[in-house]
Amino acid sequence: MSERVLKIGFVGAGAINFGRAHLPWDHASRLEQLGGVDVIGIVDLDEKLASSILEKRQASKYGHYYKNCKIFKNYRSLIELRPDAVLIGIPPAYRGSFAEEKDLELQFARAGIHVFVEKPLSVLPPEEFMTYAKAVTDTAKEKNVIVSVGYMFRYHAGILKMKELIKKHGGKVMAFNARYYFAYTKAVNKYWFNEDLSGGPIVEQATHFCDLARFIVSDVDVPSIHTLLLKDSDPGGAGHLAYIPQQYEEDISPERRIPRVTMSHWRFKDGGLGTLMHSVALPGTRYEANIDVQLDGLKLSLIEPYQKDCILRVRSINNEEANKDQDFTFPTDDSYLTELKTFLTAVRTNDPSIIESSYSDAALTYQMTWVIRRAK
Repeated sequence: MSERVLKIGFVGAGAINFGRAHLPWDHASRLEQLGGVDVIGIVDLDEKLASSILEKRQASKYGHYYKNCKIFKNYRSLIELRPDAVLIGIPPAYRGSFAEEKDLELQFARAGIHVFVEKPLSVLPPEEFMTYAKAVTDTAKEKNVIVSVGYMFRYHAGILKMKELIKKHGGKVMAFNARYYFAYTKAVNKYWFNEDLSGGPIVEQATHFCDLARFIVSDVDVPSIHTLLLKDSDPGGAGHLAYIPQQYEEDISPERRIPRVTMSHWRFKDGGLGTLMHSVALPGTRYEANIDVQLDGLKLSLIEPYQKDCILRVRSINNEEANKDQDFTFPTDDSYLTELKTFLTAVRTNDPSIIESSYSDAALTYQMTWVIRRAK
């Protein structure tokens, strides 16, 4: 029996939905691999960009998925087409709010349309956003709608292997340590440098590792979070960046520029300790990211999870040679693909239980990132 063809709409014609050179994400390409979809609309204020994207997709070997696609400037026009699901990939400054035309998630849910939305969920302070998050969650439950959030690492084979090994080993996690180093000299997106638009490096980038702390270990004891920041305005000069593309910060005053280094630590509700370091320092475009998890008699190191040659390095007392590391690799893993496949399956089966990152759970990660961001 063939799967039901799903009518899909995109909100946003930018990189997260339709790709850009050398970037690993691109939801449209994953949907094309999965098949069983009919893309009926693309919403973007830049109609010229959206039309160009559509022409390229229609001319590709997957053009049949876009034969019925229309271009709109307003998401309400897409709602009128009654898609089964929408993928929202516009900057967080333009969604995640009760403000007019920024309540996309809520309006799609009210219309009975399933939603996949990118992180971060908003740029509002959490005391304002959490009210909106509750409205989205309550409406989704009332309308029997799935709302999934783009924390793709929750579907990463290396992360799932870590959770498997932790469960098999038994005991409590003692320490979680995440490091996320941003390559800035060839950065491709100016909005990452503007906290008003992106939320800043923890809310927008390292949010993935804050989320993994909660996913791998347990919820964080939020009042225990303590953070130090190195800013551009640091009197010692250590926060100065010599190679930043000039136009990226020329209209941002020094005190409002994103932190160059963020170091945070906390206690988990389950008892262990967690740390996070984010820096803006590397040359080029290749980030570096690593996660270490320690239990009594077990050390797990996930090395470069963004890369295809990602390694999970394990040292365990259960090995015959306790000093020897065991490496696991995941060359065929595509967590973006797994994430969207799970979302489409959940839509077809109306089963929200298989979604690893619900809107309500992602809101707790959002809250954590804001506590770190607000450090003085």
